[in-house]
Amino acid sequence: MESESFSTPRLILRELTLEDAASLLPIWSDIRVTRYMKIERLTTEEEAQQLIQLLKSQIKAGQSSRYAIILKDTNAIVGTCGFESFQTEHHSATISYELGKRYWGKGYASEALWEIIEDGFQRRHIHRIEARIEPENDRSIHALHKLGFMHEGRLRGALKKGDKFVDQLIFSILAEEFESSLR
Repeated sequence: MESESFSTPRLILRELTLEDAASLLPIWSDIRVTRYMKIERLTTEEEAQQLIQLLKSQIKAGQSSRYAIILKDTNAIVGTCGFESFQTEHHSATISYELGKRYWGKGYASEALWEIIEDGFQRRHIHRIEARIEPENDRSIHALHKLGFMHEGRLRGALKKGDKFVDQLIFSILAEEFESSLR
């Protein structure tokens, strides 16, 4: 199977490799990043390799997709993005993403997600893409609004993190809404 990659004006998105573990560990070990992720903060390169291996097994099973987000001008990995899950019977999917703290506020998330969303609607024939965001994650909420996602509501106690349950806000965009934004 040929590996997928995407190119934007500033970024390259390519499938994760085990060699990415060293570059992703500083991101996945930063509490400012992982506080909004569904993983515990990582502490070793081996843990990062294990997470990449898990993601790759889910990709191979057709359950998800995940891409390293790479800056074209420096070749630095600044985060990851992709479809966290596909609900094939409903032609829908859930996206997720994270960026290293030093790359926040530069539009990289929106730029990378645009490619993933376009791929989802045009090549994968998805009808609905959603994102679930913790209410305090203002930067992600801003990025989703910028991409045309609509806030649908609040899922109370929807995610167990550690020993507590947290709320999530649900956002979505439909294929026809995305298509009309291209005109």
